[in-house]
Amino acid sequence: DAIEDIERHSFPRPWPRASFEAELVREHAHLVVVHVPHVVAFSNFWVVVGELHIHSIATHPDHRRGGIGARLVEHMIDVARAAACTLATLEVRCGNAPAIALYERAGFRTVTVRARYYQDNHEDARVMTREL
Repeated sequence: DAIEDIERHSFPRPWPRASFEAELVREHAHLVVVHVPHVVAFSNFWVVVGELHIHSIATHPDHRRGGIGARLVEHMIDVARAAACTLATLEVRCGNAPAIALYERAGFRTVTVRARYYQDNHEDARVMTREL
């Protein structure tokens, strides 16, 4: 329930519970939850074929701007390096300036833009990568 709440506060088209449940049974999928003492943030990512793919990072609005997102990115990179990954990738809405800034601080760079990538409003997506 807490992850769904954070998801609704964070994304214009939130994942349904069933999508998160499906992630939990995928061998290459990871879901990290931050709780202090209740759930305040999460990250969802895959480690597969030598690559980290970040699906999402979200923090409850009451806990944003405190470094939780940066720590989640660091954790995902640590997991990926331990699995011998050499590249990290993600897509982010071009209008999501806070997320873009977070990823740039973590060393990600935009490699291309996918036009009309998001189905809900046809917003473009930046494809960002970082070597590990």
